[in-house]
Amino acid sequence: MKKLLLLVLLAVVCDVSVQGADYYVSPSGLDSNPGTEELPFYNISRAISKAMAGTTIYLREGIYKPGVGDIMKVKGESNVYDCVFFLSADGTSQKPVTITGYPGESVVIDLSDIKTENRIMGFDLRGNYWCLKNFDIVGIQVTQTGHTQSINIGLFGGSNCIIENVNMHDGMGIGVYATKGSNNLVLNCDAYNNYDPVSENGHGGNCDGFGFHLNKAEFTGNVLRGCRAWRNSDDGFDLINNFAPVVIEQCWAWENGYDAQMLGRGDGTGIKSGGYGMGSSPKVPAVIPRNIIRNCITYANKNQGFYANHHLGGLDFVNNSAYRNRRNFNMVNRKSVQEAVDVDGYEYYLANNVAFSPVQDGADCININKIESSLSNNTFDGTCSVGPSDFKSLDASELLLPRKADGSLPDIEFLRLRETSKAFRNLMGWEFENSNELHSIYFDSYIDNAYFDLNGLIVDSPNRGIYIHKGKKTLKY
Repeated sequence: MKKLLLLVLLAVVCDVSVQGADYYVSPSGLDSNPGTEELPFYNISRAISKAMAGTTIYLREGIYKPGVGDIMKVKGESNVYDCVFFLSADGTSQKPVTITGYPGESVVIDLSDIKTENRIMGFDLRGNYWCLKNFDIVGIQVTQTGHTQSINIGLFGGSNCIIENVNMHDGMGIGVYATKGSNNLVLNCDAYNNYDPVSENGHGGNCDGFGFHLNKAEFTGNVLRGCRAWRNSDDGFDLINNFAPVVIEQCWAWENGYDAQMLGRGDGTGIKSGGYGMGSSPKVPAVIPRNIIRNCITYANKNQGFYANHHLGGLDFVNNSAYRNRRNFNMVNRKSVQEAVDVDGYEYYLANNVAFSPVQDGADCININKIESSLSNNTFDGTCSVGPSDFKSLDASELLLPRKADGSLPDIEFLRLRETSKAFRNLMGWEFENSNELHSIYFDSYIDNAYFDLNGLIVDSPNRGIYIHKGKKTLKY
């Protein structure tokens, strides 16, 4: 009986250790403390070193400013990045490892004191099932003067991770950068005012808001949702050299390609959706992925709003809105792996997109092969056009409105179509998160007498033909 009781007690002890304890960190804490709510740690790395499946690390309000001596992994990634926080423990689907700002409190991690001879990474996310949420990262540095970059959060192996409501801004590095891992979600994050004035004579060409450059076809299921990227000196979102399909949805990108003072710097694309460069021997996957861009807004980016970037196959653009970019949609492709020649984009699927008032005349949608692509119900394919009166608002300052309490995007009128617009009746643009749903705000008063073609689109002045009217197929003479 004593032996059996001992075995039961050991099992209980083991179960507690596997679940992992919660830890608390505070700018006023001490690393000699036990890390409890009453006696928190001082360094975030102290809590990370103890984390295991089921652990939640709570960051109490204040500014955290680690120094060079706090770096957890010197030359940790690719032998070139000094990783301030190295996240290697694995969580599980039921017991993730979480680092979160304490509910209702403001947490800022300031990396401006991390200056070394190497590239710098704030968080190197290697473990599976991590969740980072509810804090800001600012001030990340670049010290190398050549072709280089720094990264706020790097996905370099972790899968099934969530980065939620993390804001990366006013630094010299990329917000979130991914090369490895599957089924990761970047949710409701902001990346802005990031510009590297040190490397390459301050060109700023290696400072994107978000970059997914997955290096194996097996790294599937990655999604960016509800994110905003503005005034990053290169691009808002970048999917160049991507070997696995990525979804970017309900994201906004504006004024990229500039620094915080609106001086022109890097490439300046809102959402760079693919491509493998124009070198003589590009490294490409056996199957070119179809990245999906849907329900997104691009505005006033220095060069392109939505950009194919010399892709080697098709991409999907559905229910997006572009306004006042130099070119709203630029679908240019590379001819083949062997031929580094620009050709009109082929194998694309573009549906329900709105393009309005590009800076370059006629650049609503350029460099697209309409025969070898599928264009349906866009403002640039002859379905209908839009003008200023079609929109409820053209006030881009709404893009900066505070997020909702749950971290989701604010409700805005910017580029939202009026109910009287034909483009609205055709379910075009960013506001229709599911273009197969009829939105009642207009159709309650309109739909009873409307005629639809066989694709489900409203026809204002139906001629002779077959239509759907009042829920029935109708032959109009």
